[in-house]
Amino acid sequence: MQASKRVNIPVSEYIHESFVPISHLPHDWEMHSAVLLTPSEERTMVREPAHAVPASIAARLGKLRVLLVPYVACMESGDVVAFTKPEGETHSAVWVENESRVNLVLACRELDAHDTGFEFLASIAELLRARLTADELGRFTELLEDELTRDVPGEIDEDALAAKREALRRAGTLRRRHRDDFGRYRDISFVSTAAEYMHGLWHDVQIRIGPDHLPLPQLRRRMDLLATLFPPNPGYKVFAEGIEDKIDDQAE
Repeated sequence: MQASKRVNIPVSEYIHESFVPISHLPHDWEMHSAVLLTPSEERTMVREPAHAVPASIAARLGKLRVLLVPYVACMESGDVVAFTKPEGETHSAVWVENESRVNLVLACRELDAHDTGFEFLASIAELLRARLTADELGRFTELLEDELTRDVPGEIDEDALAAKREALRRAGTLRRRHRDDFGRYRDISFVSTAAEYMHGLWHDVQIRIGPDHLPLPQLRRRMDLLATLFPPNPGYKVFAEGIEDKIDDQAE
């Protein structure tokens, strides 16, 4: 049946439909698509980024099924898989966890293939955040507090920067006693950092420089910590050749 002729269906119901995987991914994950994809789109949206996810992160998540759909609409009754462009707000990704697996629903009509692939990795990063050990979260917390003590400017992306600025505005200064503000900022920063870490493993990424972005030495420290906690798969590197020397030069 053509997707354009299907009726909209709540995500909570959609995940219980019968699916024949169009692709078996690494980590014993699987993928199904409600839209027709070219081989290039299939590789870019899910297959290549899935290969870049470190095995230790994949093991933490367990079984995962990726469901590519046209749109995910935000309704008062809940999130809905939409087969024609909906009015109002939409999500780029949502997920439902049950005892057997994580069902990750990715909307792919409003984004290009690469951006859908990044949303896939960002979703993996959010799922990982909820599964961090106390030690892993503590090590990232210590790194972040050291940055704040040193008045390191910028952040990994716009979401993390906005959370940092809001926490600073509300508290005047970030100290651990402001646990709610700091905790929200830390969680957003971790998710953004983990997503960018896997993004860099997937393919060469242009490093952004400026007052709103992390200085290269601090970016290197974050990537090194993530690589220590969740080592890259064989054959994958965090930074491209030549970038390492540039970062080391700025750290001196």
